[in-house]
Amino acid sequence: MNREQATQLQAQYARRAGPIGLTVEELDFEHFPAKNGYPGIPVKAWIRFPNCAELVDGEVFAWTAKAAKVTWKDGPVTYRTWVWSSAVTRREELMNRNLGERTNRDSSSM
Repeated sequence: MNREQATQLQAQYARRAGPIGLTVEELDFEHFPAKNGYPGIPVKAWIRFPNCAELVDGEVFAWTAKAAKVTWKDGPVTYRTWVWSSAVTRREELMNRNLGERTNRDSSSM
């Protein structure tokens, strides 16, 4: 096993331990109330795991002035984790398409 394979294996096992989200004290909902929005905002977000971090494609349905609750899938499992807003960016490739283009593309792929 080479070093790259060992690193990938370590990351895989670290993810099984679950993501590390923000604490209730860090979120401080009393001073920074959460807002909700639907549909979700497509994002890329850095998610912390024990001994590693991973950049995931996800969606944000809830946020505060300083944090965002990221929802993403890893295989069949859906995760939801609060992260600092600086760890989240909008996925520009989806932001540059209008609804008609997304609907046409999605309906033709069925």
